[in-house]
Amino acid sequence: MRTQALGGRCSRGLAPVIQLLAVLVAPAALAQGASHGAKLFTQRCASCHSVGEGDRVGPDLHGVLERRDEAWVTRFLQSPGAVIDAGDPVAAALLKQFNGVRMPDQALSEEERAGLYAFFRECTAKGKGSCKPSPTAKPGTDATPEEIARGRQLFEGTEALAQGGPACFGCHDVRGLGVAGGGTLGPNLTFSFARLGDRHMTPFLAKLDTPLMRELYAKAPLTEEEQYAVKAYLADVSRDGSRPRQDRDFFFLGVVGLLTALGFIGLVWGPRGKDPHDS
Repeated sequence: MRTQALGGRCSRGLAPVIQLLAVLVAPAALAQGASHGAKLFTQRCASCHSVGEGDRVGPDLHGVLERRDEAWVTRFLQSPGAVIDAGDPVAAALLKQFNGVRMPDQALSEEERAGLYAFFRECTAKGKGSCKPSPTAKPGTDATPEEIARGRQLFEGTEALAQGGPACFGCHDVRGLGVAGGGTLGPNLTFSFARLGDRHMTPFLAKLDTPLMRELYAKAPLTEEEQYAVKAYLADVSRDGSRPRQDRDFFFLGVVGLLTALGFIGLVWGPRGKDPHDS
């Protein structure tokens, strides 16, 4: 009986502590969930929806959990077609509003849905236009031809980096980069995306945290849009698994050097070697 009494007092004494811990931990858990939800939204939803930037292929989802019951949103995410075919008036109105385009079923886990809902609620609380997901969260393999083309321009320096950093080709080469290729101070990056994958390439481009890159980009980091474009370009060049020619640069540089030397010799010695009687 004494043990039970002590146990009861201990339980009553711990209850406020447990409640306090729950209050302290909850905001951090919600923030982490919203972060995961933002990444998921960029990867799975952003091609058809925005959050606070207007309708696209589908509706703007800012405030969606205020307009719709969470249980309804869950049913619709799991099978939009089933909700539409069941005669749901909201689903039917959305189908008509967006030109008969049916959203595909979304196979999301309960944890993924919770993160997505946390992201929607956070965006709604911040207000419209203040919750645009980072473009770097989008997989490099999902890039458009325009994003890939911009990445190449940034890599080879035909488009200057916004913060004034140097172009990548000064130190690195990739397959198909011009006649002479890029620099050789750093490694060839043709297979860098295949080796690192999106998971590691994304933070690498955000930090550029090698000794030389720290010196070059500490005060001139890539913008998020530039990070994504370069990632998209490297993802594209890595699709071809064959090895780039190692001797290409030396061959072409040798030919260019030889022609330059012959041209220079012709300019210098041509007039001197001319026979005066030929005048």
